[in-house]
Amino acid sequence: MHKTANFHEGELQAQAMAHESDVAARNGSNVTDHIIRPALPFVRQQKMAYAASVDAVDRVWASVLIGEPSFLEPTEDAGALSIHLDKVVRQPHDPLWDNIEQDGRIGLLLLELQTRKRLKINGQAQRYGDRLVIQITESVPVCPRYIQRRVIDLPAGSGTQMPAGIKQGLMLEQEHLKLLHSSDTFFLATAHKTHGADITHRGGPSGFVEVLADGKLRIPDYNGNGMFNSAGNVLVDPRAGLVFPDYAQRRMLQLTGRAEMLWDQLDPKGVTGGTGRFWQFQTSAWIETQLPEQLSTAFVDASPFLPQGL
Repeated sequence: MHKTANFHEGELQAQAMAHESDVAARNGSNVTDHIIRPALPFVRQQKMAYAASVDAVDRVWASVLIGEPSFLEPTEDAGALSIHLDKVVRQPHDPLWDNIEQDGRIGLLLLELQTRKRLKINGQAQRYGDRLVIQITESVPVCPRYIQRRVIDLPAGSGTQMPAGIKQGLMLEQEHLKLLHSSDTFFLATAHKTHGADITHRGGPSGFVEVLADGKLRIPDYNGNGMFNSAGNVLVDPRAGLVFPDYAQRRMLQLTGRAEMLWDQLDPKGVTGGTGRFWQFQTSAWIETQLPEQLSTAFVDASPFLPQGL
């Protein structure tokens, strides 16, 4: 059935602070508790998805999921989504796999970079053999702004494997700072105790992620759909996770830590596009792993909505 978004206390506070409560109410009417019928073919054809999950000590992680087309299969009534684990190219060191065994909260973002189409699906997950079944609590098509278009190709077939190598630590290394500075895309995972996990796309010009002298990340927050799911979550619980896919070097950097939104900040260069808002993130742990060697990518073009301040 259709449902209007049931915003929690943090989201309502963030909407009010941004003076976008009316916008949020309008866009909240697009939220459903199932996948809308026109989106079903899009879901089935995806080879990648991005996920939010929570570990045993309540740290939040963002992950990249890669699989064969049809690894995501909606149920007949579209109220649930199965992830066929036998069709997923699993990164063995990704915290996601342990997390979902002990905490069912999961947020998914299906994002087709080449077309800028995207769909957010949040719910409760439970494993049944080789399937992870997500009972959908919220699904909403979200706007395509700030996405850099890329062609990503992963040849079908059983030969595709995820490399098993891992690096991990607590403090970011110099090589990570280079990756962050060159990045134009990352994904932000947050969670609420009763409203579940959530993951969103964040895009900007290369260099929009700034590493401050104390190691914190500072990132402009652009105008969006007004619902402030991520900002609302961190107002209640600042624990968050970021994942930076480095498509060209076939690696990903996962960070967990604490996030906050800085409101009404001076922005003389206009890097926020007029919002005056910045994300700030303090890393407490990181994991660097590899993406499949067979993955090939090509940059197409940058989003025409990017602020010109940088």
